[in-house]
Amino acid sequence: MKKYRIEKEYKDCTISEYLRNVQNYSGRSIRKLEIFLNGKRVKPKKKLRPYEVLMVKEKEKSTDIKPIKMELNIVYEDEEILIIDKDPYIVVHPTLKKVDKTLANGIVYYFKEKYNKIMVPRFYNRLDMDTSGLIIITKTGYAQSFLQEKCEVKKYYLAIVEGIVEKDEFIIEEPIGKIGDNLKREILSIEKGGQYAKTKVKVIERNIKKNITLIEVELFTGRTHQIRVHMSSVGHPLVGDKLYSNREYNIRQLLHAYRLEFINPISKEKQIIEIEMKEDMKKYLYN
Repeated sequence: MKKYRIEKEYKDCTISEYLRNVQNYSGRSIRKLEIFLNGKRVKPKKKLRPYEVLMVKEKEKSTDIKPIKMELNIVYEDEEILIIDKDPYIVVHPTLKKVDKTLANGIVYYFKEKYNKIMVPRFYNRLDMDTSGLIIITKTGYAQSFLQEKCEVKKYYLAIVEGIVEKDEFIIEEPIGKIGDNLKREILSIEKGGQYAKTKVKVIERNIKKNITLIEVELFTGRTHQIRVHMSSVGHPLVGDKLYSNREYNIRQLLHAYRLEFINPISKEKQIIEIEMKEDMKKYLYN
């Protein structure tokens, strides 16, 4: 439960206005709150007076995801968010084919052990099974809506791609879509159902001997398979990509979410989380 003492300047504001404009709640997250003013349950439209005590509590929300103990690579944690470095070959969320031993199962177990209750793991971003790296899990609806609506989360990836990328830096701005029920996405015009997608690519290192390039990728949009589709479209599919490369591989796609920049929901200050490239990528690049 969060507690706020109302200052004089917010006299005659409604609770809803105060939560939106001062505490950065969204309309959606306010609807999920139990609200108390001076200990009495009230509605969001009630007006405030100086020095009153406002307390808000999120309505309990449960999940049917089974808690399963897992080793979690926790990179950062506070009252509102949890950031994990996901290993490759782990599914993020249960699907029809994979209902347990996913990252979500491990997080539900972790929350149960820490808070002695079942909590919904709210994923701000998700990664393909083969993709490793940083995932943000919000603990509350407030943090989820804050990251989605009140701030811009910048996501950066490291990828090893086939061939030598000649330009040091460039932007790919091509819409992405799919035809029918195909898993594979492709460059598809807006008129035919494609969605706008923008990717910035920067060369980090070229390995001429192995004919591969290490790149940094910044996503401006979050389309399914965006990096894989865009890099394949310019002739440099990801090493290990069994869907978008014409080569045969017995390794994963070498893609790693290594850096996040965002405004922290608690401090309201810019926060940067950065981790190293995975060992399998280092080995493929340098050995």
